[in-house]
Amino acid sequence: MARLALLVFATLAVGFASAQEPKYFVQADMVRGAQGAMGAVCVINSVFYPGEWIIFRTVVVDAATGEELRHEAIAELGLQAKVVIDGVAEIDMFYPPEDAAMPPDMYFFRGPWTIPDDFAMGEYRWNVIVSDAAGNEVTFAPIGQGVGLSAITILAQN
Repeated sequence: MARLALLVFATLAVGFASAQEPKYFVQADMVRGAQGAMGAVCVINSVFYPGEWIIFRTVVVDAATGEELRHEAIAELGLQAKVVIDGVAEIDMFYPPEDAAMPPDMYFFRGPWTIPDDFAMGEYRWNVIVSDAAGNEVTFAPIGQGVGLSAITILAQN
């Protein structure tokens, strides 16, 4: 009887563990865009000013193969990505169309957001949520947010 109980428990544990495995890994960062730039553009940054453009960038990797997902796979899976910033509406991200002139390392989801001139100064947390047509969803949170660190700081212009 004890063996049967152990076998049932082990089967359930393996089933539960496999159900929790992520379908995708998400890598994301943010850079200063050219619009309203108060500093170097296209540089990873976390401090911005009203009127500046933040560009959120995201790469999605298949968890089973370790391969970065590109155009065909993104379309087949129905992948969508969005940025969520505290106190701000969700920002839909887009994946650029395939173009032979674009360098291969420039393909990633993009989510531009212009900081409104009257946006409240302070610290804000952000996440990227990636979902597919089958209902799978993965959330990326920058390092440090889990312990209360902000990831975006909006400062007043001098």
